[in-house]
Amino acid sequence: MEETAIDILGIHLQEPVTVLTNILIVLTCAILYFKLNLPTSKPELKKHWRSFFVFFGTSALIGAFAHGFKSYFAEETFYYIWMLMNLSGIPITYFLHCANIELSDFTDKTKQILHYIFIAVILVFTIITIITNNFASVKINGGIAILFTIIAHVITWRKKMEGSGWIAFGFIFSISTMIIHTAKLSLGVWFNFKDISHVFMNIALFMIYAGVLRKLRAFPVK
Repeated sequence: MEETAIDILGIHLQEPVTVLTNILIVLTCAILYFKLNLPTSKPELKKHWRSFFVFFGTSALIGAFAHGFKSYFAEETFYYIWMLMNLSGIPITYFLHCANIELSDFTDKTKQILHYIFIAVILVFTIITIITNNFASVKINGGIAILFTIIAHVITWRKKMEGSGWIAFGFIFSISTMIIHTAKLSLGVWFNFKDISHVFMNIALFMIYAGVLRKLRAFPVK
């Protein structure tokens, strides 16, 4: 697909709509991070979810930089910038797994085993990403984390736990972004599959936030 570009104040910006939609994700994550700073009797859960939004926003920021300014970098330099963008997704899945484990009914021993398993999976995908530097590994790693998150919150939703339904639905909705990106569903060169998937992801983030907020409020400080 043909790449778009504009010149602003002497700056050559490639894929401007992709950059803009990435920046919108950054702003959304920053807002949600601060709005989740509320009193709760589950501080670890709050920390994990706030870290999830921090690293999601960081990944989007690196993505905006990589897409917008790639013409300014030598091919080898851009290769490592792209790798940094791909690797920035790893902490997102880590803190997502931590948040899922935190509210599970598993024993402490099982939680510890699951924690080690997820660390091992993340290390494997980190190595794969470094070797291949391909966004496909990021999508697969994210897909595993999303699937586990949906299962975990459907279980807690069935137990009437506040906020779980919103979180589960938010991540189910986020699968649409992977479908759009993989199938390269575009409305044109100025609003392509990257831009559409970013818009859908922004919507999913607000759904997830709505669930997390309800969940944290369900555990007030006593």
